[in-house]
Amino acid sequence: MIAETVAVLGHKTLICSDVNALTAALQGKAGAAILTEEALAEQGSSVLTDWLSAQPPWSDFPFIVLVTKQPGRRTQADAERLQGMGNIVLLERPINAETLVSAARSAVRARRRQYLARDDLENRTKAEEQLRFALEAGQLGAWDLDLESHVLTTSPIARAHFGRASDQAMTLADVVAAVHPEDASRRRANLDFSITEGGDYQVEYRVIWPDGSIHWLQVRGRPNDPAPGKPRRMSGVTLDVTARKAAEAALILMNETLERRIAESIRELKRSNSRLVNEISAREQAQAALIQAQKMDAIGQLTGGIAHDFNNLLTAIVGNVDMIERRSDDPRIARMAANAREGVERATKLTAQLLAFSRSQQLDLQAVEVDALIAGMDDLLTRTLGHKVEVRTDLRAGTMRATADPNQLELAILNLAINARDAMGEGGVVTLGSRLADDWHEGLQPGRHVVISVRDTGHGIPADVMHKVFDPFFTTKSVGKGTGLGLSQVYGIATQSGGTVRIDSTVGVGTVIEIWLPVSDAAERLRPSEMPVNETPLSQGERVLVVDDDPGVRHFIVQCLKSLGYAVTEAASGKEGLNRLDADRPDLLVVDFAMPGMTGAQLAAQARLGAPDLAVLLVTGYADARAIKDLVSSEEVLRKPFKVSELAIGVRRALEEAGVVEA
Repeated sequence: MIAETVAVLGHKTLICSDVNALTAALQGKAGAAILTEEALAEQGSSVLTDWLSAQPPWSDFPFIVLVTKQPGRRTQADAERLQGMGNIVLLERPINAETLVSAARSAVRARRRQYLARDDLENRTKAEEQLRFALEAGQLGAWDLDLESHVLTTSPIARAHFGRASDQAMTLADVVAAVHPEDASRRRANLDFSITEGGDYQVEYRVIWPDGSIHWLQVRGRPNDPAPGKPRRMSGVTLDVTARKAAEAALILMNETLERRIAESIRELKRSNSRLVNEISAREQAQAALIQAQKMDAIGQLTGGIAHDFNNLLTAIVGNVDMIERRSDDPRIARMAANAREGVERATKLTAQLLAFSRSQQLDLQAVEVDALIAGMDDLLTRTLGHKVEVRTDLRAGTMRATADPNQLELAILNLAINARDAMGEGGVVTLGSRLADDWHEGLQPGRHVVISVRDTGHGIPADVMHKVFDPFFTTKSVGKGTGLGLSQVYGIATQSGGTVRIDSTVGVGTVIEIWLPVSDAAERLRPSEMPVNETPLSQGERVLVVDDDPGVRHFIVQCLKSLGYAVTEAASGKEGLNRLDADRPDLLVVDFAMPGMTGAQLAAQARLGAPDLAVLLVTGYADARAIKDLVSSEEVLRKPFKVSELAIGVRRALEEAGVVEA
């Protein structure tokens, strides 16, 4: 009946059988509840009481309780139960329908206002959260000042702007004390103006943090009543502008020095342009040097190959001439053999110069005291250059040592001195000098170098032929007065020693040629004693295997060794020689270094796998010096062309080194 009565209000009604069902129904969007006093007395009413206690702050659910009129006061338990429900309206039964409808309408209207209050509260909370997020994102601190009580409320970011921890309290007095003394009056004046005139509060000032550091702050605020007078509150934000102030100061400084900086920029631009021009020039020079180096390397490979072939030919020639001289007593034949030997020796010198240029000869690199070496050449230079040439020295390297082959270095210096003499025609001055240099040039490794210079007062070298002076067979001398290999040989010796050669020449003034050699920290060593070249040691019955792909050279070596008493077998290739080792069981392996298929070094290495004590003598006219050095010592290498006596000595040394015979 009650449900039908309140249906005129247009609301949906729900009938609950007991208090538990009522409590469950209240979880939805209920507007009000009508229940009887007797229902509250039922068991389970505590569930309803608990729900009421758990209501959010905005909720105060309305109840209409139908009670029975009683002659006296209700019991204390009934009264407490009704009071515990909070927002209730008591209607005595019997009840008028109009009264019930009116009460229900009022209760629903009150509940609707609660829902509106809830929505407003949620919107306020959301807005405050968005404001807080925006302030944090912008690193803005928030503050609020009660102008009557002077109570200051600040956010954690605002406190951080004054160097305070987020949980550390900060009062208005703390703010005033933190302001830089030079900015305190400006802050106070801006604040007073905002309060009295009602305008916005905006000021920038420095604050001193507890750690002593100084920071710039921008503080903005507004009174809650912008009209002139005396507002009660003021709120605003703070922002750390230290970085901006530093940038402004830097900008001011830049503007003050603009003219000076423009001038410096122009000078730097000129310097950069000059460096660019120099770099372009250096790049062009480097490119030209690279092309020259590639050309020299290609020519070097060609000349090295030619020298190797010539040495094979000369070996057979010089060996047979030597055999003729040893076996003939006819003076006429001996004279003809001597003439042939003289020609062969000139050809041998020519191939040696070719090998020096191509860097294919094996140098005995050691620490050489350059000044002592040049001083020791004084008599040789004086006799060689003649009385028309004055030889001077300017030695400044002292006891500093360079990495070089002393014999080849002497030859290089002598070649340069002879070239200097020939360039001066009717005589002049040749100055030999030495010095230390830390400079770097193309073709050099970083580090200190000993520089050997040979200077003349001759006619100089024209610029158009300067790039050709190191080419083999190029010469400015007349026909018959030079081979064109002197400077090529000097270039090869210097580069193979880890250095380079530089030329500076002025036509009509003279030329200076410098040999740059790396400084050596090693001590100078004595050269090993050599067996006299006129002594020809004979065999003590040793077996020798000769391996050479050149039939003429192989035949000559075999004949020489047989004449010395050795038991000799031969092979025409590295593979054939390797196959003969087990059958021949030689004491010594005489092998040509440069052979197709398997080189002499590879053959020796393979042979020593089965016979570690096998003596090896490498015969070479063109060889990779590093590969030979890794295999054997310098005493076990015989260079083509060679005499019978040199072959005999080389064989004996190899056997002694391997311990086959006693020294």
